[in-house]
Amino acid sequence: MGTVRSFLFASFLVCLLGLTPWPVATVTARDFWGTRDFRHMDRVAILTERGIRHIQERHWPTSDAPGAGKFAPGITVEDLHELIDEAVAKGRARVNSHGRPGMIFEYDFYRRIGINIQGEPASRLRVVVAPDHTVITAFPF
Repeated sequence: MGTVRSFLFASFLVCLLGLTPWPVATVTARDFWGTRDFRHMDRVAILTERGIRHIQERHWPTSDAPGAGKFAPGITVEDLHELIDEAVAKGRARVNSHGRPGMIFEYDFYRRIGINIQGEPASRLRVVVAPDHTVITAFPF
């Protein structure tokens, strides 16, 4: 065991001093998450007041925010919770885009839940979840 520790310590020092004959690559979040088996991941999404506020300001039926999918009129916060829970539990999971941390869950409800960015009826929900499992946003698309 002492030999292994010595080797690891020596390897650490060589890398630390930059004496390796080859570049030392770092692992990005995309490399790590891209190789995960999402069937065995935590499918947990915590909808906080901050997340609700963002969704209501940008994606609620009464929002006038441009370039955003909107939920159907009559949606409640309880309905939103149910949609998010189902999408995270049953939806397709992938790593967040553009190198941002977290996960994206997408699920098709096969019924109208709102309108997409083009103003057409939408049945799919996209939920963006931070690494700490809090919901960043959720919107029809």
